[in-house]
Order: sequence, then structure tokens, then C-alpha cells
Amino acid sequence: MRTLLAGLAATAYLALAAAPAPAPAPVGADAALVRDFLAAYADAVRGAGPGRTPSGVRAEWLEPELNARLDDWQAGHPGADPVFRAAAAPDAWTARPAGTAGGLALVAVDERWAGGALLHVRYAVRRSDRTVADLRDAAG
Repeated sequence: MRTLLAGLAATAYLALAAAPAPAPAPVGADAALVRDFLAAYADAVRGAGPGRTPSGVRAEWLEPELNARLDDWQAGHPGADPVFRAAAAPDAWTARPAGTAGGLALVAVDERWAGGALLHVRYAVRRSDRTVADLRDAAG
């Protein structure tokens, strides 16, 4: 019986190891994912997402290491949101593909506030699991 179970486990392992990698998302899908994240996050920041909190949205879309880094950033910038780098969510944003590097899709985002303030942010989406792996001010 033990031999049969070991054989089944080995067969399952080999089948998983031989499975083809998932196909990369089509061009533009990564920018759409970032736009969807920003919409869900902005709703949560504004209190418009029923029962959703900014930290809950971040936990759903962002990798844990990035989330921890954003918490650290927020601790040093009281009153500012760690994703938007401002006290309030932007009024509008655009997201466009900006290339790929090391399994990551790069997405350039321009965030705009009423009054003309503009922030350029670079997002990195891990293509293997469609998780936001990084976000940084484009200058940094």
C-alpha cells in the first residue's frame, strides 16, 4: 500500500513539474490590473467600497513585502496615504504598459488631483500570479 501511495505521489509530482507555465497576460492586461487596483483602493480610501478598507484592498492585491514597505512609509508620513503619497486619493489616473523585466510587467501611472497636482508612479506586476510586486515614485 505504501509503495502504491509513493508511486501515485511521484506521478502527481512529475505531472505538476511537467505542466506548462501559464501563458503571460496579453499586452495591456497588466495596466488594466493596476487600474482595477487603483479603483478598488480609491473607493476604500474614500469609504465608498462597502465593508472594504484600504489595508484590506492592499492585502488582496499587493505582495506582503510591498505592503510592509508601504506601512513603513506611512509611519514616516503621518496623514499621507502610502499608495497615493497624498492626503486624498487622486481624482483621475492613467496607466499604460512600460515594458517587462525579470518576470515583471512594468506599468507607468500618472495620478492627477484637482488643482493640477500630478504624480508619476511606476508599478511592477508579477506576471506569474498577477500580484502587484512594487510601486515607486517614477523619480525614485
